[in-house]
Amino acid sequence: MGLNDTPLTIIGQTTPRAVIYKHESHKLHQAFPVKVTGGNVETIVKGQPVGLNSDGTVSPWNSSSTTIYLGIAVTDSINPAYAAQRGFPVEVTVMVDGFAIVNWVANAANLTAGYVTAGSTLLNNRYVKASASANSAETKFIALHPTTEANEVVQVLVR
Repeated sequence: MGLNDTPLTIIGQTTPRAVIYKHESHKLHQAFPVKVTGGNVETIVKGQPVGLNSDGTVSPWNSSSTTIYLGIAVTDSINPAYAAQRGFPVEVTVMVDGFAIVNWVANAANLTAGYVTAGSTLLNNRYVKASASANSAETKFIALHPTTEANEVVQVLVR
């Protein structure tokens, strides 16, 4: 259908035109605190690959990183939307390599951010119990922040 052709109609009216302003605008985005090393916030720029550390912070990622690849930064730590203040760290928004974030609970105390597995039992017939992946083996599920107690709610990225 060309630009001069008759537009589609909705109940007898001209269909409004829509423009997509960015590529893959449907991707899941999530804000993460940036790792602080030696009192300085690590530098993350827009478009840079980002990795998840075991403490739930993010840092730059490359093929030799020991962090878990999380996605691509869409904001940066140089000019953050909100500066660090009153105990709140600098955050960057990441277009994560996943399609959902779900709430599970930690199966045991001191669960670190990283690969987890789903347990076969539920807490109160409602929440999936997350356990650390054996030997940190890669799974489809990534706990996005650490927990300190068993049955504590943890956000899990589903890939």
